[in-house]
Amino acid sequence: MHLLFSLMVIALIPNTFTFKIDLTSFNNVLRKLEKVAAEKNDTNVNGDIGLDIYKFLKKYDYPFETHWVRTEDGYMLRMQRLLGGKNQTFYGQKNKPAILLMHGLCSSAMDFISMGPNKSIGLILADAGYDVWLGNNRGNTWSRNHILLNPDTDTKFWDYSFETCGYYDLPAKIDYIIEKTGQKKVFYIGHSQGTTQFFAMAALRPEYNEKIALMVALAPVAYMGNMSSPILKFMANNLDFFKLVIVNILKLNEMLAHSPIYNLMAEIISKDESGKLLELGASFVFLLCGFNNRGFDRNIIPVMVSNAPAGISSKMLVHYGQEIASGKFQRYDYGIANFKYYKSIYPPEFNISEITAPVALYYSQNDLLAAVQDVERFASKLPNLVKLKLLEDKRFNHLDFIYGKDSYKLIYKDLLEFQRQFIPKIGNAAAAMSIKNIHYIITVLTVCIFVLQ
Repeated sequence: MHLLFSLMVIALIPNTFTFKIDLTSFNNVLRKLEKVAAEKNDTNVNGDIGLDIYKFLKKYDYPFETHWVRTEDGYMLRMQRLLGGKNQTFYGQKNKPAILLMHGLCSSAMDFISMGPNKSIGLILADAGYDVWLGNNRGNTWSRNHILLNPDTDTKFWDYSFETCGYYDLPAKIDYIIEKTGQKKVFYIGHSQGTTQFFAMAALRPEYNEKIALMVALAPVAYMGNMSSPILKFMANNLDFFKLVIVNILKLNEMLAHSPIYNLMAEIISKDESGKLLELGASFVFLLCGFNNRGFDRNIIPVMVSNAPAGISSKMLVHYGQEIASGKFQRYDYGIANFKYYKSIYPPEFNISEITAPVALYYSQNDLLAAVQDVERFASKLPNLVKLKLLEDKRFNHLDFIYGKDSYKLIYKDLLEFQRQFIPKIGNAAAAMSIKNIHYIITVLTVCIFVLQ
């Protein structure tokens, strides 16, 4: 989540790697040198500051396409599709498994690539031979479009929460990907809000469970009663005041939109030789997501600020505030208007039993937003839970799932191996079909020979 970057703006206004050489093999030495050079290049993020997703992908030579998807309620959503990676060792171009990645609150598709090659899950998947589709929710930097509504003048454009994104945005993207790729099912990885809206979709539109090969939830957010982030806790405890000031008085239907001031801010942070601004940024990250001094590279902060926050609706924040205050995983609470929407005084809870797609949950002990108790409560109600993995690193926080130094070792390696089990065995099926055809041909030839005799 990137609420912290706006808080940083407010705060700023007033104020050797070594390896062991094996002399017996020059080739081994050369490979190690190449590996070290790649790792050093990956951690040098200064050249990535100010790059948007398109410039970033061009810099690292990842071919891509832009795709526009229209939702049932008229929003035009942009997706970036990675056409290839560095290796593509597993699958041919035609039968690449399609996978949709969805970002967290206030973010964009950039989350899944901004750490660079060998570190960001989006690029790792492309290198592994997946057909990677990077999604953007309505209202963020890349999806501020509608067939009728103007986001700058029409308040109705911003009348949505994660429930709406789940009901309209995800089905539109999934159907589009299936149509374009010819795949029968899509893999899905969500982080934070990207998990919440998937659970909403699967509960409200259960027919889409059949279109999911595997759903992987990183830092899953459904129940939030034990959430301990002081920033969001304060908002939830003062939700009525928040709605009065932000929504009713200030009329801020759109919040935390990205602007050039963030790029300027990124430059200022990167040029601060004292390192105090980097520490300030890290402090906000830790305050919101959980303290992990060793696992977080401060140098990534200017790159993050170059693209986040990416914009959300105030209704989205209110809905999450309701989740925290109620301790329930429920639909948006309209107050006295609930009867109009639900024919009930209270908003209904999402029917978790309808979430029948195979779901893998990765969670951590130091996540201030997705508490262990809340994740395990949710997991106990899932009808098709295929993996529940609590990370061993007790310091791992909410943002480390995307920006952590050890994300590959702790999550992505295991994720790739586990996910592979759900890929259809295309090669084996084809081989079986070929053997069947050969048997058929032999049988026909035998019959013909017998008749001719």
